[in-house]
Amino acid sequence: MKNFNDDNFCFVCGSNNPHGLKLSFTYDEKNDETISKAIFPRHFQGWKDVLHGGIISTVLDEILIKAARHKGLDCVTVELNVKFKKPALINTEYMIKGKIKEIKRKIVFAEGSIMSADNTVVAAANGKLFII
Repeated sequence: MKNFNDDNFCFVCGSNNPHGLKLSFTYDEKNDETISKAIFPRHFQGWKDVLHGGIISTVLDEILIKAARHKGLDCVTVELNVKFKKPALINTEYMIKGKIKEIKRKIVFAEGSIMSADNTVVAAANGKLFII
């Protein structure tokens, strides 16, 4: 596959996906990071009232990609390492942040986190992205 096109059907951010999260993203110039907020409904739970770890990983992956997009880079993820620190609860608002740390040739190194309202990190990720 040589071309990657956006048809607004992305599970995380696509406005055309009826089953998706439909997250929107902003860029904070002061802190040089990409930001989103989310409240995850019950149908994304793993254990009772706890957000499924796969959804957490997916959202962290997306925030890293969006951080690269805000730098004018179109990327795909080649490596994602997630650390789960505390359970993320269903129907609770979370802040998602992503930032580019370094760019070496065609590889972008990025980090992201999901935080509760009191700024407690519930999950953090480091990733390597390939510039397409």
